[in-house]
Amino acid sequence: MRGVRTRADWRLIAAHAVAATARRPGKSLLTAVGVALGIAVFLVTVGWSQTVGSQINQTFDALAATELRVRDTQADVAVDAAMPADFEERVRRIHGVVAAGRLWEGGTLPVRASEPAAPVSLPVLAVDPGVFTAAGVTVRAGRLPDAATVATGEPVVVLGPGAAAALGVTAVPPDVSIRVGDTDALLLGVLDTPGTAQELDRAVLVTTTSPVGPGRTALPPRQMTALVRTELGAAGVVARALPVAVRPDAPGRIGVLVPPEPTSLRSDVQSSLNTLALGAAGLSLLIGAVGIMNAMLMSVGQRSGEIGLRRSLGAARRHVVAQFLLEGALLGAVGALVGTVAGEAALVGVAVAHGWSPVLDRALVVVAPCAGVLIGTLASVHPALRAAAIHPAAALRT
Repeated sequence: MRGVRTRADWRLIAAHAVAATARRPGKSLLTAVGVALGIAVFLVTVGWSQTVGSQINQTFDALAATELRVRDTQADVAVDAAMPADFEERVRRIHGVVAAGRLWEGGTLPVRASEPAAPVSLPVLAVDPGVFTAAGVTVRAGRLPDAATVATGEPVVVLGPGAAAALGVTAVPPDVSIRVGDTDALLLGVLDTPGTAQELDRAVLVTTTSPVGPGRTALPPRQMTALVRTELGAAGVVARALPVAVRPDAPGRIGVLVPPEPTSLRSDVQSSLNTLALGAAGLSLLIGAVGIMNAMLMSVGQRSGEIGLRRSLGAARRHVVAQFLLEGALLGAVGALVGTVAGEAALVGVAVAHGWSPVLDRALVVVAPCAGVLIGTLASVHPALRAAAIHPAAALRT
């Protein structure tokens, strides 16, 4: 009989809690809004952290895992060029290669954009057309040289963004010449960004067959390096095949540098994003909990007569505590459900606006409502204890 009565008592407590919450729908919804906002901010901040982290990982993978640097391992003693003139063609035969090209330094030469202008000393680099694609440069004005341009042997120039700024060149008018040393070269284009090859930034870029000084038809080959861009995941295979493809007679002359995986940097960035997201989410949830506690404290004061009547009719203190805890849990659950829907919708909207794919751990969609119930329950502990401490006689006299 005692077990039956206990179950009946708890069913009655639950019915009272639901009735008390439904009796004041406007007030209950306003109270639940705090939790809804907290849960929504929690999902948006954590989801945004995961989304940004995903984009960062993709960027790291695209840049770090697909770029190879090639150098001559005997450049300090050799007198011949380690990389042949058909370097691009040989490397492109390797499966997984997107683009490749040689580049080497030609020293610093006086460069002027027009006759009246004073010359500016700038580094000169000779490059194959494939370097621009391998580096992922962007063009601000004009165009880039191609194989046909190189085949003509005519002197042409592309300015890196830093070199263009130093010369005061912002556009590429038709038939404009740039004087590099003692040679006039046709200005083809101006880079907007140097991509991953920062040495292109402040350099004057000439084709590998362009003369850059009196009587010179090529730059010294001993400072030659190369840039190779591969498909994602193919860098290791290409790095192993490249020395034999370029110099089958002396593969030891070709050294391939594979950039290390930026695991530490990636981990630090993701950790910082997670800390920021969890801090903002925790603050939002705390604000929601305070809102529920204040509303429940006010409810205790307004319902003191009801509480005293129930106590005088035989309700124990634990029954009063249980009812108020259940009311807080109901408010938390309602707010959590609304906040979960609103948070997911907001995250999707923000991600789509940036052209990104939203990322959110699906476990959080289950955890969020549970967190709302927990927050509502914990926030109601103090009001519930105050309600249970009300003496029946004192309450009925008020």
